[in-house]
Amino acid sequence: MIRTLDFWTSMAEQHGQAAALENDHTQVTYAELLVSVNALAVALQSKDPTPGSRVGLCAEQSLEYQVSMLAILAAGKIPVPLSPYGSTENLHQMLNDTQCSTLLVDEIGQKKINADDDFAILFSQLEGLVLTYRGQTPERHATGNTSSTTQEA
Repeated sequence: MIRTLDFWTSMAEQHGQAAALENDHTQVTYAELLVSVNALAVALQSKDPTPGSRVGLCAEQSLEYQVSMLAILAAGKIPVPLSPYGSTENLHQMLNDTQCSTLLVDEIGQKKINADDDFAILFSQLEGLVLTYRGQTPERHATGNTSSTTQEA
């Protein structure tokens, strides 16, 4: 089973300067995508080092949304996608029910949820996180039956 980070590392090695993601205003190469995904994954693991913890993602579809989803997976976390168009009450209930340890939000999601700085990472902070954690790679955790280690009784 190929892991998310292994796939994107391979793509960056094979297609480094080719466009991986783009919209009307921005183009992101595979190499740039890998740097951003790694940096955000490291930031998520720094915020909560527990493998398999849940990370809420409340934002409109965008390049930042796609990078965030990939970073959540690369960090070994479970993504909890939330619609920024849901009611504040429903969004808070879903966050409570899923016990998210962290929340990634765009401006719309932040206005709707109004999470405190200890809990939320705003998309406007992503560039700074990439600069802070650039060149680092997230810790890899065994998931499911992919681990080849055995446990002693």
